[in-house]
Amino acid sequence: MKYLHSCIKVVFRNAFFVAAGLSLSANSFSQEQAGEPPLKFEASYVGDVVGNLRGGIKTGAKYLGLANMAMSVNTENAGWWRGGEFFVKGASTHGSSPTERLVGDFQTLSNIDGGNHTFLFELWYKQAIGNVELKFGLQDLNVEFANSDNGALFINSSFGIPSVIPDNVPAPVFPLTAVGLSLQWNVTEFLGWKGIVYGGQVYDFDDNEYNVRWNINPNDGVLAVTEFNITPECGSTCVYKVGGYYFDNGSDSDDDYNYGFYFIGDQTLWSGGSKRLDLFAQAAVSPKNRNSHNYYLGGGLNLYGLFDKRGENCLGLAVAHAGFDDSEFRHETVIEACYKAAFLEHFYLQPDLQYIISPAGGETDARNAFAAILRFGVEF
Repeated sequence: MKYLHSCIKVVFRNAFFVAAGLSLSANSFSQEQAGEPPLKFEASYVGDVVGNLRGGIKTGAKYLGLANMAMSVNTENAGWWRGGEFFVKGASTHGSSPTERLVGDFQTLSNIDGGNHTFLFELWYKQAIGNVELKFGLQDLNVEFANSDNGALFINSSFGIPSVIPDNVPAPVFPLTAVGLSLQWNVTEFLGWKGIVYGGQVYDFDDNEYNVRWNINPNDGVLAVTEFNITPECGSTCVYKVGGYYFDNGSDSDDDYNYGFYFIGDQTLWSGGSKRLDLFAQAAVSPKNRNSHNYYLGGGLNLYGLFDKRGENCLGLAVAHAGFDDSEFRHETVIEACYKAAFLEHFYLQPDLQYIISPAGGETDARNAFAAILRFGVEF
């Protein structure tokens, strides 16, 4: 069995380079042939060089890395049936956590901080019928729910999903996902609704090394999330999301359930030529009688096309605030500034600065921290 596990690790870690080559081949094929190919490959690598320059637990430097590879099959392009898609994605994380070792922050300094694991990340089938989509399988909640397009620029984890959600309920988000059933309905051109239900426990890596142990048993807990997407005609790009979640752990105790609500907004404030200024806002709340971390507020500004004519590069400034109703923790506020610059077709660099006020992730007496990150990424 140990030999088998070693073989699986080698396959996952080297398949990234194979997938990159296949992705280039698939792209070449699609350019040469009419129509879209049924089989598509994607591969990426993201690396973070993280240095804590001041405060926190201690100063020092760490490295984090994340390799992803994915494959999708479009059933219509394959000549089978309309509206279907199969998708599988694997991931490999490595490096030493700067949050645990250096800063002691609560909201997690880097959104690729996942330990040292090689695992199956997503595996699902999606079927579209008219303006309705049904998806079943291993899903990352944050791909479709509680996310901001502009917030995705930033490296701190709270800008990906408000910290209230993964802290208070077993949300299937990076690095561990779970099997769920989701439904998306595009009600009108300007209004959409989506919902997802996960049934069973989310096992951690100690009991689920490759994320292939799935427990689909509603008696062991149910997580349900619902979200409305509103895209009004406002003369620019604007998207507002209002959602809620409910978790029942399947027991008969007084604290057998939990719930909360969230709001996400993306709004273009100004655009001219290749330049554009976007605003995003995030808010999430949970009842304080059930959660010590009972609210989150975040938001920021993104300026696209500042130094490039294509409008791809982006300068961003954002703030995230995690609030606690617990004397053992202090409210934590993160201020993040970054600049993402694309080079050639597949490569980007992203220098990033984060100032963490009152790090609350374990050592409540940790001093305010100042961290610098250099992120690089390769995408195929």
